[in-house]
Amino acid sequence: MIRELIQDDREKIKNILTDTNNFNDDEITIALELLDVYLNNPGQKDYEIFVDTNEEDENDLNGYVCIGPRPLTEGTYDLYWIAVNPKIQSRGVGSKLVLYIEEHIKRKGGYLVLIETSGKPSYEKERKFYEKNNYTMAVEIKDFYKRSDSLVIYSKYL
Repeated sequence: MIRELIQDDREKIKNILTDTNNFNDDEITIALELLDVYLNNPGQKDYEIFVDTNEEDENDLNGYVCIGPRPLTEGTYDLYWIAVNPKIQSRGVGSKLVLYIEEHIKRKGGYLVLIETSGKPSYEKERKFYEKNNYTMAVEIKDFYKRSDSLVIYSKYL
C-alpha cells in the first residue's frame, strides 16, 4: 500500500538509505532534511513524500519516493529521491512508486517529470531503472559534481 509519509517512517527510511550502500553521508543527510521539512512544516508546498508499506506488516517499509514541483515552472515536477529496501530490490517496488507519483502528478495538472542523478559507474543500476520506466536522458553535464562525475538529467512527459 502506498501512503503519505508519517513521523514513524523517518528512521525506517534512514535505514533504507544507509542499507543500500549507494548514498554517501552527505546525500543521506540531505534526504533526511527533506523528510524533516515535510514532517515538521505541514503547510510547505515544496515536497510530497510517499512510502510503500509491506503488505504483511504496514509498519515495515518497502521504499519511498520524494517529489515536488520544480520552482518557477508550471506543470514540471522533480523526482528528488527514490529508494527501495535492498532486501527486496528488483521486485517492482521502485516501478510501483514511480507509477504512483506519475499518476499523482497528472491529477495535479503536471505533465513533465525530471530526475537528476549521478553519472558515476556506481549509479548505472539507477540509470537503467529510469530508462526501464521510460525516462529519457535529456542532458549530461560532464564533471558536474566533481571530476569524472557527471550530472545526468532524465525526463518524461506524462
